[in-house]
Amino acid sequence: MIRLGIIGCGYWGPNLVRTFSELEDVELLRVSDLRPGRLDFITGRYPRLQASSNAMDIISDPMIDAVVVATPPHTHYELAMAALRAGKHVMVEKPLATSADEGNRIVELADGLHRTLQVGHLFLYAPALVQIRSLFEEGELGSLYYVSAVRTNVGPPGAQVDALWDLAPHDISVILNVIKDVPEEVVAYGASFTNQKFAETVFVVLKFGDGRLAHIHAGWLTPNKTRLMRMVCSQGEVVYDDMQPVQKIAVHYPSIDNRVQPGTTNLALSYNSGGVWSPPLESYEPLRAECRDFVQSIQTGKVPLSDGQSGLAVVRVLEAASESLRSGGHSILQSLRPVEAEAAS
Repeated sequence: MIRLGIIGCGYWGPNLVRTFSELEDVELLRVSDLRPGRLDFITGRYPRLQASSNAMDIISDPMIDAVVVATPPHTHYELAMAALRAGKHVMVEKPLATSADEGNRIVELADGLHRTLQVGHLFLYAPALVQIRSLFEEGELGSLYYVSAVRTNVGPPGAQVDALWDLAPHDISVILNVIKDVPEEVVAYGASFTNQKFAETVFVVLKFGDGRLAHIHAGWLTPNKTRLMRMVCSQGEVVYDDMQPVQKIAVHYPSIDNRVQPGTTNLALSYNSGGVWSPPLESYEPLRAECRDFVQSIQTGKVPLSDGQSGLAVVRVLEAASESLRSGGHSILQSLRPVEAEAAS
């Protein structure tokens, strides 16, 4: 039985409380939040939980094996490090940290103490991404050329980070997962129209060593919510629209084009789609799969799908994109590979 505590009961925390409360082999003992109203909200629904405004009450509790951190990003480093030093396994909501240096310290400490470290990149567990990974593994799509992603919606009230750090971690985690590499070059442009403190819309381009590309548009200015990703491959294209209720994936096969040798046919010259297929997806809640992965990793010692190293890779890209934003779109060529990989090369 894994005994667990959750720090942070704001927007996402209640979903984690619900999910971990429903899992077998888990006993959720304590929750923490600085705001009494949020604690009242949780304990009103889960009266057996112990609630505290002090996160250290959870971290220092010898009865607790694992800690989930669902607090604002600037608090992730201190809380994760304290929990690891207390011997706890740790799950941190995205992003892992607000700098690559802090993220690397968290990863090194978890590795040194042999504690499970997982980062909450939820979309890696989505049925659509599981299916897309399967299509690539089976060779259904050939080679992946480039990825283009759009993630926009109305901005959050009281934002503490810009649109890049708020929205882009999701798409960066997916892109790194399907490309299976880290970029060698990052370029980012951003703009603010109603909020002078944070960039409200951001365009990021990632260039990989083998020539593959990825483009991300993240923004807070559109009244409609968009979650769209296109993966263009040698044998077709995958369109992943997370806003679709059922058919979230459409596989477009190569078009039929008779313009290549126009002298060999008396037909009208044209090109058109080669057909579209929407593969069936499994039906399950991604958050439950993510939480189950954390528990099973603690129990078995396996590496979780969204482990510390993958979370750190996302932070490295975010940090490089932020540097490019500050410099007005200058290309960032610094290595984004883990330190151990650099030392081995």
